[in-house]
Amino acid sequence: MRVTFDDGFVPDAASGEREMLPDGIHNVTIREVKTDGPHDTIVLAPNGSYRLLYIDIKSDKKGQAKAASLASALGMSAAEWADCGPAELKGLELRVETRQWVGDDTKTRVSVDKFMPVERAAQPESNPARRPQTPAAKVAAARGDEAGAADDIPF
Repeated sequence: MRVTFDDGFVPDAASGEREMLPDGIHNVTIREVKTDGPHDTIVLAPNGSYRLLYIDIKSDKKGQAKAASLASALGMSAAEWADCGPAELKGLELRVETRQWVGDDTKTRVSVDKFMPVERAAQPESNPARRPQTPAAKVAAARGDEAGAADDIPF
């Protein structure tokens, strides 16, 4: 049986279009940094199958504040930010707070309202005094008594 879409349904995979990033906080990776005269464009790749985000950083006061916020989220001081080149930013991770808005041309766009550092998962505490898990120890633990030696038969 061949599937047809007579009702006008068009699968998303065929269109090749990615969804716009929804409102909220998302993890992103810096994919590319483009330097074009008086401003830089930072291309962010969100985790998942979403469209890329383009952040313009101009050389005015608003752009300087945006750059300072981005540097802070990446854990850089002002001196480190000034010394790093576009290639050094590529691949760095951060979190962004986004919101969608509709422009005068009725197109929906995504803006980044805030840059934040990535929250890393807490590393589990190492347990150096871990006991070996022998069959006898497992049976003893299940019964609630003390485990025997490694050569004990667990029955």
